Amino acid sequence: MNTQKLIIAGAGPAGVSAALYAARCGITPLVLYKDGGALEKAVKIENYYGMPAPLSGKDLYENGLKQLQSLSVPIRKEELLSIEYDEGYLVHTTTEDFHTQALILATGTKRNTLSLKELKKYEGSGISYCAICDGFFYRQKEVAVLGHGMYALHEAKVLEPLASKVTILTNGKKPNFPLSDLGTIEINTKAIHSAGGEPALAWLKLEDDSLFPLSGLFVALGTADSTDIARKLGLMIQDNHIAIETDTSTALPGLYAAGDCTGGMLQIAKAVYEGALAGTEAVNYLKHLEKL
Repeated sequence: MNTQKLIIAGAGPAGVSAALYAARCGITPLVLYKDGGALEKAVKIENYYGMPAPLSGKDLYENGLKQLQSLSVPIRKEELLSIEYDEGYLVHTTTEDFHTQALILATGTKRNTLSLKELKKYEGSGISYCAICDGFFYRQKEVAVLGHGMYALHEAKVLEPLASKVTILTNGKKPNFPLSDLGTIEINTKAIHSAGGEPALAWLKLEDDSLFPLSGLFVALGTADSTDIARKLGLMIQDNHIAIETDTSTALPGLYAAGDCTGGMLQIAKAVYEGALAGTEAVNYLKHLEKL
């Protein structure tokens, strides 16, 4: 088990800013990240202070990583799968588990969603975003997980001992995980066209017009973002964003959130401010623990 005082999930503007301020305040965090998210895809940025000429999001993202390296802040390229709270935080990634006393969520928010016109209709009555939260309600029922990456496989594994049958639906995409890890989990790569059932979700219509019967669909597209993690921890979610206090703290001790995952203006300036505040507050929290 890798033990750290402070872990920051995300290396975008919020995550890097949090790491810089934490390090300046006396505690060097471990930064876990998968990629640059939405920032890395931005063609040019020209509305941020101190840039007389436009800069690509990719360049800004890479500059942030270099800035961390210049301060000897450790960074690990890891895909985050889940987090548990019990006398601290247990962070699960695809390769290793980490334990930390304080945690800052700054992995942004997903831009990829399920294109299904019936999505809102069945949310809460057949469509879920959290296997740990809702898996209990689908005991001995047939369920499916929507996704094609390690996050989808992780959610399917959570459901495997509960449901009578678990299928990963890749929605036309190639599976991006070892098929040898499936166990009893099945896989279906056909695209999803529509959903139906009354009063709850009962079937999906696939690209070949066949009906796929199920009781529950768990959405696990792409990788787990901050909102996915927060939902599993039981934190309050408002308009698909993490609800935070003015100091970026959440309802759990030592857990902070910053950047796009908290809603509001999805801008670099806002993410940098919240990251700076989260980094400072996390250090204050840790120093308070040391005095107890």
